[in-house]
Amino acid sequence: MAVTAGEPGKGDDDLTGVLRHVALNTLAATRARTVNSQETREFLEIGLDLLRQDLLEHTGPDMDGAERSRLFESVSRERILKRAEQVDTNQTRLLSDTMFRRRWQHKNRYTEDLIAYLFRLDPQYRHLETMEAAAEQLVRTVSFGDLVRTLAAQEMQLTANDPLLALQSILQAALPRHPRVREFVTAQYELLLPRWAGLYERVALAYGLRIRTGLTWMDMALLFNAVIDGTLIRARIDGNAPALSDGSGVLSAAIMAMVPSLLDPPTSDVDQLFASPSGTRENTGM
Repeated sequence: MAVTAGEPGKGDDDLTGVLRHVALNTLAATRARTVNSQETREFLEIGLDLLRQDLLEHTGPDMDGAERSRLFESVSRERILKRAEQVDTNQTRLLSDTMFRRRWQHKNRYTEDLIAYLFRLDPQYRHLETMEAAAEQLVRTVSFGDLVRTLAAQEMQLTANDPLLALQSILQAALPRHPRVREFVTAQYELLLPRWAGLYERVALAYGLRIRTGLTWMDMALLFNAVIDGTLIRARIDGNAPALSDGSGVLSAAIMAMVPSLLDPPTSDVDQLFASPSGTRENTGM
């Protein structure tokens, strides 16, 4: 699924239910403040940045034995504090060893919270809301084919170079049985995909399209999600969105190829539906 683009982790997410191991030996009110403090967020952001450096930018082992990348070995307290000295976080605050130890008595606890922070859902919800808003505007003015191509291009632009998404993909493959990873995958299928399915249904109905008997909008969301995931992997490797020989984007082309077979009655060409916009459509639900 897609998540918000740009710098990972920025925002005002409430981390109270996300971080389970911060300041365990303090009063509840103190712990709540510490969990959502700027220092806590900065420690976690530094950890994500180190993972990005070691996992996403690592090109292979140094055959002389000087450099290697192992999951979470790179995210030591010493490296975090050294990076904190190099990064001017706010010009008014220096992260210290005392601050770190006050939050996480053991490095493993920090690692667990770092995984939880990486797999929080708020960025995905923000991305979904962005795509819902974009679809609401497009459905009023453009053909169905143009809407698919525009939204697919926006999806790739927002997600292909998002390091947060890339790190999630790596750790899902590396730690498939980790409880927080499994919670994240379950939430995607039980909470996020139904929202995407609802968006696809509203868009389709706005163009007079109906799902084929025996299928559901969740089925469509599952199919689209699989195509998006595969296209993102290729885009990260190639450095740009993959395209067909005619120059069209793989994501939009795959969606346009699948849609006719998912409709009732089937149609051979949905590209030019409402090719000549005539203002805002009525009763679209968008």
